[in-house]
This record gives sequence, structure tokens and C-alpha cells, in this order.
Amino acid sequence: MTMQTQLQAQGTVRTADNRYRRRQQLEVAAVYIFLGLLAIFMLVPFLWPFLSAFTTKPENVSSLYLYWPDSFTLEHFGNAIWGRGQALTLLRNSLFVSLSSVALSLLVCTMGGYALSRGTFRFKRALMFAVLLIQIIPGTATVLPFYLIVRNLGLVNTLAGVVVGISVGTIPFMLWVMKGFFDTVPTELEEAAWIDGASRSQTLRLIVFPLALPGVGAASILAFNSAWAAFFLPLILLSDSEKFVMPLGLFRALIAYTNLDYGMLNAMSLLYMLPSLLIFVFARQYLIKGTMAGAMAGQ
Repeated sequence: MTMQTQLQAQGTVRTADNRYRRRQQLEVAAVYIFLGLLAIFMLVPFLWPFLSAFTTKPENVSSLYLYWPDSFTLEHFGNAIWGRGQALTLLRNSLFVSLSSVALSLLVCTMGGYALSRGTFRFKRALMFAVLLIQIIPGTATVLPFYLIVRNLGLVNTLAGVVVGISVGTIPFMLWVMKGFFDTVPTELEEAAWIDGASRSQTLRLIVFPLALPGVGAASILAFNSAWAAFFLPLILLSDSEKFVMPLGLFRALIAYTNLDYGMLNAMSLLYMLPSLLIFVFARQYLIKGTMAGAMAGQ
């Protein structure tokens, strides 16, 4: 092969390599452009609530659309918290319902998850899938019998009834998550504690539970978000406005007035989103662990 032929072959290879690199760069650029447009598309709906809650709109401009604000103000938050929005009462009720339902669900699922993780009995696997099957049943299909049960217990129009109902709905998933985390704790640690004279309750409290604490945190966060977003059950059980939770307060503010105050509504919406946002920011690693445990549970 002559020198000229070698140079031509090398030039052909370099040309093909350059074309391949340019094509890769164009593909990467196209992906980033698509992701950027998708991010803008998803973030624009959040821009309007912020503008509406923190600013005053110009005259003769509809509140339903994006606008360039005249000035910034906190008046909408004042109206939402201390005015007709009654956000403090709504937030207090929502926090009570959410935290109480998490505590009740956690108490049941800690004991139940430990029993399903360590216990050996007939139809154990069938019981686990039966518990999971409960989640498939729509809540609207069981609302009437549940309402009759709550009425017979005298818990209609009470926050306690809402707590019980939300806890019943979150227990099946939390049970799977807790079992998955208890399965990761080696049984040898418990056996060593039993040899030293510890009881089963002591090993659960002093050894198993601390090691499964990330799972407890993940399950608690998931249960809190589910309870915080509950709307249908409080709508069915509550009739006293002083006992409404935040989703019901937003719904009431949306339908109660002929001329809607979008600034106040969006201020209430931002207050409603704040706890979930803070939980996600500070505890996202526990949410990832909880999701993985829920996927691996029952194996």
C-alpha cells in the first residue's frame, strides 16, 4: 500500500469519526432541548400561583392569565390566614389529622410488619397479597359501608372519624413497607439478644426498630403525604366548617363566592404545598428507600 493510499484511508476514517461525533453532539443537544422545553412546560403552571399570591395585578387584566405585576404584596396571605380564608384553622386541623393518622398507622404497621417478617404460619403469603388487594379496591366503592360504621360509632363530623378512615386506607401499603425493612434486619442479632436474656419485645424495641428506623421514616413520610392530600373522606364525614381540613377549605373558597379572589386562593395553595415540599427536600433519601423496600417486600 502506497503512502498516498494510507493517507486517503486515514482521512476517510477521520471524516467518518468526525461525522459520528457531530451526530452524537446533535443527539445530545436535541435531548437537552427537549428536556428544557418539557421543564418549562411543567413549571409554567406554577408561575401563575406565585405571581397571583405575591403581587397585585394591573387593572383591566384577567386574574386567570399570566401578567406583569404592578407591585408585590403580602395582602393575599393576610387575607388567607387571618381573613375569610381561615388558613390557620384549616392547617391546624390538617396537621392534627395527618399526624394522628401517621401515629396510629405506624403503631399498627410496626407490630404487624414485624409479625409478618418474623412469623411463620400457614397462608402467610396469601395474607400478604390479601392485604395488598385491599389497596386495589377503590375508596368510593366502600364509602357507604364505611360511613355507616362511622355513624354507628358516633364519629360522624369529628376529626377522630377522619383519622380512623385515613389510617385504614394507609395501613396496607405501610404494612408492606415495614415488612420489607424488617426483612433486612438479620435475625442473628435477635437470637444473640435472646441468648443474653432479652425478651421479644425488648429485641423489637432496642435492636430491630432502631435498625429499621429509615424504613419507619419513609413509611411515615408516605403516610403523611397521603393523609395531607385526603379530600374525599373528609368531604363525606365533615359538615362543620370549623373542622374542615385544608383541601376542604380550598374547595369551599373555590365555590363559595361569585367573584373569586384568586390571589387568596393561590396564597392558600402555596401554604398547603409547603409541608409536602419541605418533607421532600429534607427527606427524599428516605422516600427512595421506602419505595425500594415496598418493591422488594414479600419476596
